[in-house]
Amino acid sequence: MRKPTGTRQHIRLLNHRRTSGLFLRNGEYIADIEPDDGKRIIRRLGRGREQAEARFNELVAQLDDMAAAADNPRLSDFLTSTFLPTQRRLKSYDSRGRSVRGIVRYVEATEAHLRVRDIGPQHVERLRAFYAELDYAPRTINMFTQKLKQAFNHAVDLGVLAANPVARVKQLTVDNRRVGFLTLDDFARVLNAARGTDARALFLTIGLTGLRPSNVRLLIADEVDGDIVRIPPDKMKSGRWGEIPLSTFAQCVLAARDPQPLYFPAQATVGRPKDMQNLSRSYRSVVGRLPGLEWSTLYDLRHFFASQLARHGATEQQIARLLCHVGTSVTSRYVHLDIEDLRPFVEDHGERVHVALGGLPTLAAEAEAPLRV
Repeated sequence: MRKPTGTRQHIRLLNHRRTSGLFLRNGEYIADIEPDDGKRIIRRLGRGREQAEARFNELVAQLDDMAAAADNPRLSDFLTSTFLPTQRRLKSYDSRGRSVRGIVRYVEATEAHLRVRDIGPQHVERLRAFYAELDYAPRTINMFTQKLKQAFNHAVDLGVLAANPVARVKQLTVDNRRVGFLTLDDFARVLNAARGTDARALFLTIGLTGLRPSNVRLLIADEVDGDIVRIPPDKMKSGRWGEIPLSTFAQCVLAARDPQPLYFPAQATVGRPKDMQNLSRSYRSVVGRLPGLEWSTLYDLRHFFASQLARHGATEQQIARLLCHVGTSVTSRYVHLDIEDLRPFVEDHGERVHVALGGLPTLAAEAEAPLRV
């Protein structure tokens, strides 16, 4: 005979909780369950016992599935809801987001119910095969693989996994050699083709300073101190201050601008920077009209700066300092360079570009019809 507890009788008790189960109170069946997360659940299940027990079994199964999902979530849910938000603080969040969405696209198309603890190296091979059939470049597929590794490292940190199941998977072999470099004549061709566009001065500034395009488009008046540019750590990939001396020609280029506070705002605006994708598209439009330079991208202007300095005697360590790299090798830790020691390189480089462009000291005299960027 069942023992009443207050005004209710135990019909079925759950093993993990003595106070959880199916109860009968005043002729009505009630489910009273307190899961491990502490959120108590009470459901009225009607007056018929058979129907009440069926509903109770469904509720218990549902709660068990929810508990299992919390311990071993769907891979897609984990990537989008748990891992991706941790990437928002990164400057390259858009790129990270595309990589995560690429993984999710594969999962949803092939194994939508795949869970985190079910992943193994074989799934990386399937992901690679999936995107290889879609003609994705090996470099892009490697980005997906690397992001998956990082996601599972995060799962380990959270205790969802004991170890990263794809940690030992090697990246695909990629030929990272560049197919071409901009010469001084090529750079002059690009600038001449960009004449009359709102982006020409920005292209020229990248080529004269070696700054990343993202740093130039966000360059403000407070970051230019006479003959030197100082980029704060929050704008640098290295997380350190970036210092770049300005050649006389580069100073003239910036002096022709009217920063409020951006040197290169979007057209018809004051405080809004140019969109990076539109800026890259504008550059591709320019080089697309130049035979032999169709391969070039906006970032090649930074490579142009470095290759020109190397060609005229700058060492790898000196160029690394000017590009604000942390270092080229372990030996760079023992090389101590004063930033002013590198000024002659950028000064000579600025003068060479100045001459290649016909010796015009500034852009102020040029009648430019801005192109929307």
